[in-house]
Amino acid sequence: MFEKSPTEEDVEMDSYSQGDVERAARVASALDSPLRLRILLLLSTGEHVVHELVSSLGKSQPLISQHLRVLKRANLVTSARRGREVVYTITRRDVAEVITSLMHIAGTPDVIDLASRRPTSAPEDGKAPATGGAAAIIDPPSHLRPDIDPGLSPSTAKPKRD
Repeated sequence: MFEKSPTEEDVEMDSYSQGDVERAARVASALDSPLRLRILLLLSTGEHVVHELVSSLGKSQPLISQHLRVLKRANLVTSARRGREVVYTITRRDVAEVITSLMHIAGTPDVIDLASRRPTSAPEDGKAPATGGAAAIIDPPSHLRPDIDPGLSPSTAKPKRD
């Protein structure tokens, strides 16, 4: 599916315009619904009319139409009127490959889940648990700590009372 993962040398942040990032965000936002993902997977098999999507997905016609509008705004789906019906088509076949890749990533147990790497209880030896490479907040020694946190004390003098 993909030849290789991009490396830091391959990805130059300056090479992407604000418009590129905004379009990518619009597509990512459109992909945040399981129903829209299912619609795209169905459309990747060929063009469909709304009533076919309704019967295949078991959802109401207004709900399917609403999701199709979101997909059209993200340029993932196009529509064309044929007689009394509107036929919907996926704009890029590789969208189905992206969805399939996301499903594989989500179902892969060897994906690192940082939240699951946190220890749930203190070890029996009483030593601090290993962080597994994650960053840790370290309490500075008392001789380095100020008596009063400068971030919490006001920087202006109190008002004088007459």
